[in-house]
Amino acid sequence: MTTMCMALMGLLPLSAQVETKLAEVGMENIRTARSETGVAVAFEDRAFRSSYEGVGRAIKAALEGMTSDGELRMAVLDANGLPQLDICLEPALVEAYRRGEADLHDVFEQMQLSCTTDATLALLDGTETTHKSAWRPDLVVYPHLFLENTSYDKLYRYAIALAPAIEMPLWKGAELTAQVIFPIVGNQKGELKQIRPGVVSLRQGFYLKKNWTLTVAAGQFTNHRLGGAADVKWRTPDGRWEVGAKAGLTVYSIVVDREWTLTRKPKLDAKIYGRVYVPRWNTELTAEAVRFVYGDYGVKGSAVRHFGESTVGLYALYTEGHVNGGFNFAIPLPGRKYNRWKGMRLKPADYFTFEYGMEAGTEYKEKNLGVSYATTNWDNRSHGFYQPEYIRYFLMKDCKRLED
Repeated sequence: MTTMCMALMGLLPLSAQVETKLAEVGMENIRTARSETGVAVAFEDRAFRSSYEGVGRAIKAALEGMTSDGELRMAVLDANGLPQLDICLEPALVEAYRRGEADLHDVFEQMQLSCTTDATLALLDGTETTHKSAWRPDLVVYPHLFLENTSYDKLYRYAIALAPAIEMPLWKGAELTAQVIFPIVGNQKGELKQIRPGVVSLRQGFYLKKNWTLTVAAGQFTNHRLGGAADVKWRTPDGRWEVGAKAGLTVYSIVVDREWTLTRKPKLDAKIYGRVYVPRWNTELTAEAVRFVYGDYGVKGSAVRHFGESTVGLYALYTEGHVNGGFNFAIPLPGRKYNRWKGMRLKPADYFTFEYGMEAGTEYKEKNLGVSYATTNWDNRSHGFYQPEYIRYFLMKDCKRLED
């Protein structure tokens, strides 16, 4: 930063200096306030692929904006404005960093992390939101891979497609998605060989205080489901435990040969789940009791290991006397950060996600057992993962790169 820029920064109020630095690294929907003890700020990260890198860049930027002593409190919101993480840097830690007596590794090690953001958000009541993302779309290109070995006439049925999607924030907590799928190559006929709609939906998230969140969605979802769905979840302050429930009411919807087929009788699906994060192994364990789309009841268990941004998981489920299982993974695609160009951000998907299921015989498939769906294109355990111990661990591990 030039001497002139530093001088101009010094003329701004402290909270405005922090806001300016956060905007420079690409944060959006920023709110700042000067409190009795320091500065409080809330922001959304829609620019960085990695949740922990976005947090690290934001902490570094905010510290550079702290030109005087005081506490720094930060509420990290997800891309739809729902609070995910609370960060507190005490005055002594801020001062030590400013004087060069502490580096980013020390900051990441000593900062306080929590999932409870209510106190920080209360300091920001009535403040103006700047650098808004509303009505500024992202054009995101998702890769699609279909792979199945349940056919007798082919060793594998496969189809590869590209699926660009417009993802546009509308107002606080709301996002519109409109996607089209373009087939590239495959050995299938019918729908998988045709241009067709993907996820076309409207989502609205609500923060209900005390770590409770509610999200509702309506539209065309994955796995040919059209309708509405809602999920509610609660996390402990340390983020280790999570419980939640999901329910949906959908019909079957498919477009083939320019003809839209729609069933009339809606299907109810629901589940309740519990999840625990084990810091020692960076692993999530989840247990679910499920009513699947076509009315069969079952239980499902899964384990997901986090390797930085990548995740690898195994799952098993039991329904109507049948056992099924498989694996899934999410790996980051090239590009750590994307900036807007004339109001729009053009980018590939943050992650390539794939799940493989080992269906238990033809009866399992014929009865449509174990069928579920996702309401978003990015439904995986890497995207927007803000577990506090995960964030701290990988920030400390990657702090040398973040210092550049």
